[in-house]
Amino acid sequence: MSIEVLLLGILVGITLIGYMIAINSKGPTKLSISYLLATVLLAGTVWAIVQHVNTGADRVQQEMYRRLELEKKKAEELARSQEQSLIENRKKMDAAGKLNEIISRGTGFASTMMNVDLRDFSVELDVLMSRANGMRNKIAALVKDFENLRNEKALFPSCIPTINEALSNLSDAAKYYRLYFRAEDSAQEELRERTMRLKARQAYDLFKKAGSQITSAI
Repeated sequence: MSIEVLLLGILVGITLIGYMIAINSKGPTKLSISYLLATVLLAGTVWAIVQHVNTGADRVQQEMYRRLELEKKKAEELARSQEQSLIENRKKMDAAGKLNEIISRGTGFASTMMNVDLRDFSVELDVLMSRANGMRNKIAALVKDFENLRNEKALFPSCIPTINEALSNLSDAAKYYRLYFRAEDSAQEELRERTMRLKARQAYDLFKKAGSQITSAI
Protein backbone atom coordinates (compact mmCIF):
# COMPACT_ATOMS: atom_id res chain seq x y z
CA MET A 1 0.00 0.00 0.00
CA SER A 2 1.35 3.42 -0.97
CA ILE A 3 1.72 6.32 1.47
CA GLU A 4 -0.92 8.37 -0.45
CA VAL A 5 -3.56 5.64 -0.03
CA LEU A 6 -2.69 5.31 3.66
CA LEU A 7 -3.07 9.07 4.17
CA LEU A 8 -6.40 9.03 2.32
CA GLY A 9 -7.57 6.21 4.58
CA ILE A 10 -6.63 8.22 7.66
CA LEU A 11 -8.46 11.26 6.25
CA VAL A 12 -11.60 9.20 5.60
CA GLY A 13 -11.39 7.84 9.15
CA ILE A 14 -11.09 11.35 10.59
CA THR A 15 -14.09 12.44 8.50
CA LEU A 16 -16.17 9.54 9.85
CA ILE A 17 -15.12 10.39 13.38
CA GLY A 18 -16.12 14.00 12.72
CA TYR A 19 -19.62 12.91 11.68
CA MET A 20 -19.89 10.58 14.67
CA ILE A 21 -19.03 13.48 16.94
CA ALA A 22 -21.57 15.70 15.16
CA ILE A 23 -24.28 13.07 15.54
CA ASN A 24 -23.61 12.76 19.25
CA SER A 25 -23.44 16.53 19.80
CA LYS A 26 -26.08 18.14 22.00
CA GLY A 27 -27.31 21.67 21.73
CA PRO A 28 -27.99 23.60 18.50
CA THR A 29 -24.71 25.57 18.53
CA LYS A 30 -22.46 22.60 19.19
CA LEU A 31 -24.43 20.55 16.66
CA SER A 32 -24.11 23.21 13.97
CA ILE A 33 -20.37 23.66 14.53
CA SER A 34 -19.79 19.88 14.58
CA TYR A 35 -21.66 19.35 11.31
CA LEU A 36 -19.87 22.32 9.74
CA LEU A 37 -16.46 20.92 10.63
CA ALA A 38 -17.50 17.41 9.55
CA THR A 39 -18.73 18.81 6.22
CA VAL A 40 -15.44 20.67 5.71
CA LEU A 41 -13.57 17.43 6.43
CA LEU A 42 -15.84 15.58 3.99
CA ALA A 43 -15.24 18.18 1.27
CA GLY A 44 -11.49 18.00 1.88
CA THR A 45 -11.57 14.19 1.79
CA VAL A 46 -13.55 14.11 -1.46
CA TRP A 47 -11.18 16.66 -3.01
CA ALA A 48 -8.12 14.62 -1.93
CA ILE A 49 -9.63 11.39 -3.35
CA VAL A 50 -10.46 13.10 -6.66
CA GLN A 51 -6.93 14.54 -6.87
CA HIS A 52 -5.44 11.12 -6.14
CA VAL A 53 -7.56 9.46 -8.84
CA ASN A 54 -6.73 12.18 -11.37
CA THR A 55 -3.03 11.99 -10.54
CA GLY A 56 -3.11 8.23 -11.05
CA ALA A 57 -4.91 8.63 -14.36
CA ASP A 58 -2.39 11.27 -15.47
CA ARG A 59 0.44 8.98 -14.45
CA VAL A 60 -1.03 6.10 -16.46
CA GLN A 61 -1.57 8.39 -19.45
CA GLN A 62 1.98 9.73 -19.27
CA GLU A 63 3.34 6.20 -19.02
CA MET A 64 1.30 5.24 -22.06
CA TYR A 65 2.62 8.25 -23.99
CA ARG A 66 6.20 7.37 -23.00
CA ARG A 67 5.67 3.79 -24.13
CA LEU A 68 4.17 4.92 -27.44
CA GLU A 69 7.02 7.38 -27.97
CA LEU A 70 9.56 4.65 -27.25
CA GLU A 71 7.85 2.27 -29.67
CA LYS A 72 7.77 5.04 -32.30
CA LYS A 73 11.51 5.65 -31.89
CA LYS A 74 12.22 1.93 -32.16
CA ALA A 75 10.11 1.71 -35.31
CA GLU A 76 11.92 4.71 -36.82
CA GLU A 77 15.34 3.22 -35.97
CA LEU A 78 14.29 -0.11 -37.50
CA ALA A 79 13.07 1.65 -40.65
CA ARG A 80 16.35 3.60 -40.92
CA SER A 81 18.34 0.42 -40.37
CA GLN A 82 16.37 -1.45 -43.04
CA GLU A 83 16.72 1.46 -45.47
CA GLN A 84 20.48 1.59 -44.86
CA SER A 85 20.68 -2.17 -45.34
CA LEU A 86 18.81 -1.89 -48.64
CA ILE A 87 21.16 0.86 -49.81
CA GLU A 88 24.22 -1.21 -48.86
CA ASN A 89 22.80 -4.30 -50.59
CA ARG A 90 22.05 -2.27 -53.72
CA LYS A 91 25.61 -0.92 -53.76
CA LYS A 92 27.00 -4.40 -53.27
CA MET A 93 24.86 -5.85 -56.06
CA ASP A 94 25.93 -3.05 -58.43
CA ALA A 95 29.58 -3.64 -57.51
CA ALA A 96 29.19 -7.38 -58.02
CA GLY A 97 27.68 -6.73 -61.45
CA LYS A 98 30.63 -4.59 -62.54
CA LEU A 99 33.20 -7.07 -61.24
CA ASN A 100 31.38 -9.96 -62.89
CA GLU A 101 31.46 -8.03 -66.16
CA ILE A 102 35.27 -7.84 -65.88
CA ILE A 103 35.38 -11.55 -65.09
CA SER A 104 33.10 -12.39 -68.01
CA ARG A 105 35.22 -10.43 -70.48
CA GLY A 106 38.43 -11.91 -69.11
CA THR A 107 37.02 -15.43 -69.27
CA GLY A 108 36.05 -14.83 -72.88
CA PHE A 109 39.54 -13.60 -73.82
CA ALA A 110 41.17 -16.53 -72.01
CA SER A 111 38.88 -18.99 -73.78
CA THR A 112 39.71 -17.43 -77.14
CA MET A 113 43.46 -17.81 -76.60
CA MET A 114 43.02 -21.36 -75.30
CA ASN A 115 41.29 -22.37 -78.53
CA VAL A 116 42.65 -20.01 -81.18
CA ASP A 117 44.04 -21.61 -84.33
CA LEU A 118 47.52 -20.12 -84.65
CA ARG A 119 48.07 -21.89 -87.98
CA ASP A 120 44.91 -20.79 -89.76
CA PHE A 121 46.04 -21.00 -93.37
CA SER A 122 42.74 -19.57 -94.61
CA VAL A 123 43.88 -16.03 -93.72
CA GLU A 124 47.04 -14.02 -94.29
CA LEU A 125 49.77 -13.73 -91.66
CA ASP A 126 49.02 -10.04 -91.29
CA VAL A 127 45.47 -10.89 -90.24
CA LEU A 128 46.69 -13.39 -87.65
CA MET A 129 49.13 -10.84 -86.25
CA SER A 130 46.40 -8.20 -86.24
CA ARG A 131 44.23 -10.54 -84.15
CA ALA A 132 47.07 -11.00 -81.67
CA ASN A 133 47.59 -7.23 -81.42
CA GLY A 134 43.87 -6.72 -81.06
CA MET A 135 43.76 -9.21 -78.18
CA ARG A 136 46.60 -7.37 -76.44
CA ASN A 137 44.73 -4.06 -76.76
CA LYS A 138 41.46 -5.56 -75.48
CA ILE A 139 43.21 -7.01 -72.44
CA ALA A 140 44.98 -3.71 -71.74
CA ALA A 141 41.59 -1.97 -71.80
CA LEU A 142 40.19 -4.66 -69.49
CA VAL A 143 43.01 -4.11 -67.00
CA LYS A 144 42.40 -0.34 -67.07
CA ASP A 145 38.67 -0.80 -66.54
CA PHE A 146 39.38 -3.01 -63.54
CA GLU A 147 41.80 -0.48 -62.06
CA ASN A 148 39.06 2.17 -62.21
CA LEU A 149 36.70 0.10 -60.02
CA ARG A 150 38.03 1.47 -56.73
CA ASN A 151 34.76 1.50 -54.74
CA GLU A 152 33.74 -1.90 -56.07
CA LYS A 153 37.06 -3.41 -54.99
CA ALA A 154 36.51 -2.13 -51.44
CA LEU A 155 33.22 -4.04 -51.21
CA PHE A 156 34.73 -7.36 -52.36
CA PRO A 157 38.32 -7.38 -51.05
CA SER A 158 38.58 -11.19 -50.92
CA CYS A 159 38.34 -11.67 -54.69
CA ILE A 160 40.63 -8.80 -55.79
CA PRO A 161 43.95 -10.70 -55.52
CA THR A 162 42.43 -13.53 -57.57
CA ILE A 163 41.31 -11.16 -60.33
CA ASN A 164 44.68 -9.39 -60.31
CA GLU A 165 46.45 -12.72 -60.74
CA ALA A 166 44.03 -13.73 -63.49
CA LEU A 167 44.65 -10.47 -65.37
CA SER A 168 48.40 -10.91 -65.00
CA ASN A 169 48.22 -14.39 -66.54
CA LEU A 170 45.90 -13.07 -69.24
CA SER A 171 48.37 -10.31 -70.14
CA ASP A 172 51.20 -12.85 -70.27
CA ALA A 173 49.12 -15.08 -72.55
CA ALA A 174 48.51 -12.11 -74.89
CA LYS A 175 52.25 -11.38 -74.90
CA TYR A 176 53.10 -14.93 -75.98
CA TYR A 177 50.22 -14.80 -78.48
CA ARG A 178 51.99 -11.91 -80.24
CA LEU A 179 55.47 -13.40 -79.80
CA TYR A 180 54.35 -16.60 -81.48
CA PHE A 181 54.31 -14.86 -84.84
CA ARG A 182 57.86 -13.59 -84.27
CA ALA A 183 59.32 -16.99 -83.50
CA GLU A 184 62.50 -17.91 -85.38
CA ASP A 185 61.89 -21.66 -85.59
CA SER A 186 59.27 -24.32 -84.92
CA ALA A 187 60.68 -25.15 -81.46
CA GLN A 188 60.26 -21.53 -80.40
CA GLU A 189 56.75 -21.50 -81.89
CA GLU A 190 55.83 -24.61 -79.93
CA LEU A 191 57.19 -23.22 -76.66
CA ARG A 192 55.39 -19.88 -77.05
CA GLU A 193 52.14 -21.55 -78.06
CA ARG A 194 52.29 -23.90 -75.08
CA THR A 195 53.08 -21.02 -72.72
CA MET A 196 50.25 -18.92 -74.17
CA ARG A 197 47.66 -21.66 -73.73
CA LEU A 198 48.92 -22.49 -70.24
CA LYS A 199 48.69 -18.86 -69.13
CA ALA A 200 45.27 -18.55 -70.72
CA ARG A 201 44.07 -21.69 -68.91
CA GLN A 202 45.40 -20.39 -65.59
CA ALA A 203 43.65 -17.05 -66.16
CA TYR A 204 40.42 -18.84 -67.07
CA ASP A 205 40.47 -20.93 -63.87
CA LEU A 206 41.28 -17.89 -61.72
CA PHE A 207 38.43 -15.89 -63.22
CA LYS A 208 36.06 -18.75 -62.41
CA LYS A 209 37.39 -18.83 -58.86
CA ALA A 210 36.89 -15.06 -58.49
CA GLY A 211 33.31 -15.38 -59.71
CA SER A 212 32.62 -17.99 -57.02
CA GLN A 213 34.20 -15.73 -54.38
CA ILE A 214 31.91 -12.87 -55.35
CA THR A 215 28.85 -15.12 -55.25
CA SER A 216 29.81 -16.32 -51.76
CA ALA A 217 30.34 -12.75 -50.52
CA ILE A 218 26.94 -11.41 -51.62
